[in-house]
Parts: sequence; structure tokens; C-alpha cells
Amino acid sequence: MQEFNKERLEFALEKRGLTKKELADLLGVTSRQVTNYLNGTSAPNLNQLALSLNFPVAFFMDDSELPNITADKISFRGSSRMSKRLQKQAERHCDTGVFLNRWFEQEFNLQKANLPDYSDLEPEQAAKLLRLDWGLGDKPIGNLIALLESKGIRVFSLSMETKDVDAFCAWYEDCPFIFLNTQKSAERSRFDAAHELGHLIRDKYSMKHAPDKDVKKIVNPDEPRDNIEKNANRFASAFLMPENALRKYQHIQPTISNLMIIKKEFGVSLVALAYRMYQLNMITEWVYVHVLCKKFNELKYRTNEPEPMEREMSSLLKKILSVLKEENIKIDEIAKQLNFSAKDIGDLTFQLVDGDLNRYSKLRLVK
Repeated sequence: MQEFNKERLEFALEKRGLTKKELADLLGVTSRQVTNYLNGTSAPNLNQLALSLNFPVAFFMDDSELPNITADKISFRGSSRMSKRLQKQAERHCDTGVFLNRWFEQEFNLQKANLPDYSDLEPEQAAKLLRLDWGLGDKPIGNLIALLESKGIRVFSLSMETKDVDAFCAWYEDCPFIFLNTQKSAERSRFDAAHELGHLIRDKYSMKHAPDKDVKKIVNPDEPRDNIEKNANRFASAFLMPENALRKYQHIQPTISNLMIIKKEFGVSLVALAYRMYQLNMITEWVYVHVLCKKFNELKYRTNEPEPMEREMSSLLKKILSVLKEENIKIDEIAKQLNFSAKDIGDLTFQLVDGDLNRYSKLRLVK
């Protein structure tokens, strides 16, 4: 008979963002007893534990290896503002995404990633070359998430519990992952996705490291984090708003109403567009600082996007879930096979699941 797996309890605690004291209160036991559960000297009532943490009992009996993706293998946006508890929640959310992706790859023939390594290029150069490699030219990008997924990048959503995390990316088993916050504006989410793409292709990821051969790690961890984030922003700005495409608006008066028209074409925020045009010397410093920024602050456009675009969802996940629904595969069945809750799956899949997604065929092709 399988025994209680203490590592699974630690995972569940971090996933739910609970302390030992908080779990002890839920279980009606002492903190010392929870400590004993975690060090393996005693076992909890599994039914009570499963109910308190919203995990199936089988999860705590599972002895298979957990991904355990740690912060040094993840590129977090705004990590300096993150509490340790929130960071751990995000790490475990990433692990859950790996579990779900494994299940999808067992059942579907998904695109494998083959991203270029542009770690030796400046952000603007990397953006231009990637657009060339991907055949995008200078045209605005339509559905960015669909583009990323077509290149083998797995894009998942963040849970409400991690709503204070903008976005993050990670490599695992030679597969790139991006996790996006769906509570932000659609325009900001697109910029976040492009920002994370910049990390994936530029931040000196290499497979030459050692002892953990399954994880791409940053070769130069000594580079200041602020520089890394600024460069990812520069990449995202150039990737979404290529200079040649913006130059056709060179002689348009930089009014709010004119910028609104341009921002809709490129699918970016009004603030990001104005800053990009200012960087390209298409808007003077005086107009940018004393007219536009002043107006943005007055109208609260930095936090409330005017005339927001429709939010992008994962095209790949939508197709997969549609196929599963047609085959009468319920989300509860997927959750059962993974030993997670249905909510955990919904949190990752942009809430596209509706519970009506136990039979299924193997290796269906999703393009």
C-alpha cells in the first residue's frame, strides 16, 4: 500500500499559499503536528487534508517525481515586489502547468519548440531578426498568443491567487512556458507576452549547464535584474511596434485621438505607444512629458486602458478543450488523472473549461 508523501504536502501548502499555522487551524491540530506531517514522523487524516487543501486524496499518495521548478529557473516580471509566499505559489502554478502540458502531449501531437538563441543581440536587433525569421515583416501582429503557440510555446493563464504577478516564463524539459495574468488589460497582457518572449530568446539560456539537464538556466545570473527587465521591455516594444511600421505616422499630430487610432492598429496600450514614439524621436520630449504624460495621469490611463481591445485567449487550449468536449471528456476526468482539482486546471486554461468537456483516443493532431 502506498504511503503518505510528505513532499506532496509541502507542494500543496505552497500551491495554496498557506502557512503551517493556517493549515493547522483548518485541520484542528497544532502547528507541531503539521511539522510532524512535513518531516514524515506522523501522517495526517488524508480525507480531512484533501478537503482542506482542495486536492484529491490520491495526490498525497502519489510517489511520482514533482517538477519542482524553482525561482532561479523562472523569469518573473516585477519579482522585487513579490513576497516569498506569492513566489512559491507561482512556482507551484508553473509545476501544475507542466503536469497539464505533459497530459496534453500524451494525448495530442503538439508543435515542438525551436526558438532561436539571440542572447548576443541587442533587444531591437533581436526583435527585427525574429520578425524576419518568423515571416512577420513590419506588419502589426494579430493574435500574439496564437503566434507564440504556433512556435511551440505553451501559454497558460495565472490563477486568481497569483493575480499580483504580471507574468513569467520558464523552460522545462526543453519546452518554453509563458504564464499570463488575465486580470490585466488585454493590451498589457500582450505586452507581457512579448516581454516574456524576449526573456526566452535573449536571456542567455543554454543547454550546456549541468547538473539539471532538463532545465534551461540563465548563463549570466550576475547581470542586474533591472537591466534584464528593461531589455525585455525594449524587445517587446520593438517586436510589437516595429520602427518602420510606426514611421508612416511620423507627420501625424501626436494628439490623444490620433494615438488612439494607432494603438488599436498595433494592439498596444496608449501609454506604451506614446513612449515608443518618444523613444524613436517621433514625439518631442516636451510634448511627451508636459502634454501626453500629464494627460495620461489626469485620465488614469496608466491603470485604465481607454477603449480596450478584446482579450486574447489561447487558441491551442481552445482547440484542445473543444476536441475533448466533443469526445465527452470531462475536465473532472483530466483533473483526476493528474491528481489535481478541476479548479487548478481551469486556472491554467483561461477559464475556457466549463465542466462539460471518459474515453479518449491517442495522439490527436492539433494545428
